[in-house]
Amino acid sequence: MFQYGIRFENDPEFIKDCIQDVFFKLIQAGEKLSTTENIRFYLFRALKNAIYKEIDKRKKIELVEFTSLKFDAPFLLEEELTEKENASNKELALLKALNKLSDRQREIIYLRFDCTMEYDQICDIMQLKNDSARKLLFRAIKSLRETMDDQLKLPILFLIRFPQKHVL
Repeated sequence: MFQYGIRFENDPEFIKDCIQDVFFKLIQAGEKLSTTENIRFYLFRALKNAIYKEIDKRKKIELVEFTSLKFDAPFLLEEELTEKENASNKELALLKALNKLSDRQREIIYLRFDCTMEYDQICDIMQLKNDSARKLLFRAIKSLRETMDDQLKLPILFLIRFPQKHVL
């Protein structure tokens, strides 16, 4: 949860507070809660809502749209490139292509491929319709392919790697 939350607000203490609020509300709700098939999805959604509410309280300005939350997923490739001086041209090209994606595109790639969430769960978290989520992911992959064009002949998704540190 922390790894997911820190992508919206780069303030570890703020994210820890939001996570604590989520669990506090879960404890308060107690037996009123219904069952869920995927606890990870439920907690991600609750955390995103908590972050939204706290940012709204913090800024005390007009409502902050969910779409205005910045999602910054550091790719494992990005971390590897900073450690390796002799990174291949393919890796550099992929990193540049990933950085050209919108926040929403990066978020949907993260949720779909790193968190292995189903489209219905992604739709709930990102507040999208199923068709819109599929189109967003398709366009993100298409954008990667177009940006990579001749530089990369391997499948794009094979190279997209996120840190394996994320656990609930």
